[in-house]
Amino acid sequence: MSDALYFNGRFTTTDERVLTVEDRGFLFGDAVYEVFKFLRRRPVFLAEHWRRLSNGLRAVDIANPWDEHSFDASMGELLQRTAFHDGIVYIEVSRGEGERAHVYPDGMTPNAIAFSRRFKFPDAAKKERGIRLVSTDDQRWKHCDVKSVNLLANVLGKKKASRAGGDEVLFIDGDVVRECGSSSFFIVKDGRVITHPLDVHILPGVTRDRVIEMAVDSVDQRVIAKRELDDADEIFITSTTQGVMPVRQIDEGRELLRGPITADLQRRLDERELLVD
Repeated sequence: MSDALYFNGRFTTTDERVLTVEDRGFLFGDAVYEVFKFLRRRPVFLAEHWRRLSNGLRAVDIANPWDEHSFDASMGELLQRTAFHDGIVYIEVSRGEGERAHVYPDGMTPNAIAFSRRFKFPDAAKKERGIRLVSTDDQRWKHCDVKSVNLLANVLGKKKASRAGGDEVLFIDGDVVRECGSSSFFIVKDGRVITHPLDVHILPGVTRDRVIEMAVDSVDQRVIAKRELDDADEIFITSTTQGVMPVRQIDEGRELLRGPITADLQRRLDERELLVD
């Protein structure tokens, strides 16, 4: 067995097809998802991912199929059934299955899936070289604080970035810089680490939170104006899969080298991830 799949309380592999065409996640995008990293079959920051999943389900009125204890136990068994040591786990909870209708009945039984996947995390060379961002207008829905599977705008934005030779998309709303397609966004200016405040326009990030904790005395959570990108000292993104990743260029703008604050945060995050039990 290479990967492992959890589905509504039982374990199998992703070779088995488990969802029907009447699952509301498939029909309406009526679902919330989560992704966590594991090293040596040990989850990284699992409690924080659990809280974000729980908050998202509560926000869209989907019943949570787990409590924290059963979630920990399910993810632990999933990883023990996984043949490889390092990778990611994708989790999705939909409202459930039923006749296709926009108005859902109360008390639906959710469908819960989780499966493990190999993942190639950035090596030292990429973590020094950094990535290129391509900007686009932010056309996402108005509850980006919920980790919903409604990701069409993100998908199209990332495809636009890829076609333009970029690694990630940067969403800009008028003159306001929001976040990236699947990562949080930071700039550094005069020793201050700056990132968008938590509100409905951005997703709460588990790695984002760790970075803010590590740089707490030098962090400003405020709106970033588009013009500030031109003279930022350092720019980086954060995510579960990319960690702290420097940005070397946005669109056709000037090129940046990885700065000392970014490098220090990379090192400190790597050290914290390796401390998982």
